[in-house]
Amino acid sequence: MPEFLHCPEPACGAPAEVVDRWTFASTSGPVPHVKTFCLAGHVFTPSEDTLRHRQAAPQGRAAAR
Repeated sequence: MPEFLHCPEPACGAPAEVVDRWTFASTSGPVPHVKTFCLAGHVFTPSEDTLRHRQAAPQGRAAAR
């Protein structure tokens, strides 16, 4: 099941989807990162803990029953 969230671009706010995940090593331990792609075409690779997850279905998809 796809994971939906808000676009990480502050001025955008369009629905976005996580399209990939990986972990980078660091001196403080592993840091999970994701690749996001939004409907406006923005692509970001933020750390997982900075994401703003959506509660509603994105535009163009049927809302939950």
